[in-house]
Amino acid sequence: MKALLKAFLLTFVLVGVVLAAAGAYGWRRWHDYLDAPIATGKAEQQVVIEKGATFKQIIARLETEGLVADPVVFELYGRFIGAGTNVKAGTYVVDPSWTPRALLEKLQSGGLVAQVRVTIPEGQNRWQIAEILAKAGLVDPAKFLDVVERQDLEGRLFPDTYLFKVGAPLSEVTRVLTERFDEVFESLVRGAPDEQRLRTDPEEKRRFVILASLVEKEAQTQADRPLIARVFKNRVEKGMKLETDPTCVYGVDTWREVPHPRYCRNPKNLYSTYVISGFPPGPIANAGRAAMDAALRPSQEANAARLLFFVAKRDGTGAHDFSETYEEHSRKVDLYLRGGR
Repeated sequence: MKALLKAFLLTFVLVGVVLAAAGAYGWRRWHDYLDAPIATGKAEQQVVIEKGATFKQIIARLETEGLVADPVVFELYGRFIGAGTNVKAGTYVVDPSWTPRALLEKLQSGGLVAQVRVTIPEGQNRWQIAEILAKAGLVDPAKFLDVVERQDLEGRLFPDTYLFKVGAPLSEVTRVLTERFDEVFESLVRGAPDEQRLRTDPEEKRRFVILASLVEKEAQTQADRPLIARVFKNRVEKGMKLETDPTCVYGVDTWREVPHPRYCRNPKNLYSTYVISGFPPGPIANAGRAAMDAALRPSQEANAARLLFFVAKRDGTGAHDFSETYEEHSRKVDLYLRGGR
């Protein structure tokens, strides 16, 4: 009987020790996490809490964004203080120096920030984008253009619709646009014929960005884009001038102008592909997804490798007619541009 009682007391003590240790660990984990900064070395992050999202869904979103490191403690504490049913939908700008306690307080008080919605169409150049962003109240155009020039961002200001918080710094605006370009490029380059070189050779990637900008400015239909990309590559390989009109008016003094021989034949115009050989020194616009894809995958149709010319049909479709020889091209120019006269 005494042995049984002794074993019972020993078990009781051991269980007590284990429970005490577990409690101490849980208490330390609870307070160490809740009172420490969310993250270090990170910039502010914008997070959207959708209307109707459950507390678990919100926590999962915050965890994905790198703002909740311990979802178990975060959820337990949140439910303990009543945040589980009191989080307000909205757009939050989260400071990583906040603690999880502070984040939960913000989520309950509401953190909607004033935003600016801006759309950048495909094919816009740096000066056009500066005007769009300035009109939205986001940038000083001169400062924006200075950053684009110094950081060589033309061609990587991806055309899309964006939401920026009011007063967003210029560095954030350019970062968002170029990061979007990087995302799209990454999604498109996988499996491309020159994938390895595009990933490892900066000059190869730059030539791709230039080609994509030319395709964007010349092509209007999906069917034409890969063919136009092929024509440009064919002409470069043969040492022919590209002679594409949009390059004639790319410049600080001419970007508002319509292509004209006085610009195209100007020997001082370093972008005019009527004057220079090969690709222009940089991209002339910011291409969208379709033009980028075409530049990565020029047409492989049976006769595509022989195509050297194209002319707009001017029939309202935006389509072009392609030719292998100058004689054939001249006849089509006469047909489409001069009505066969």
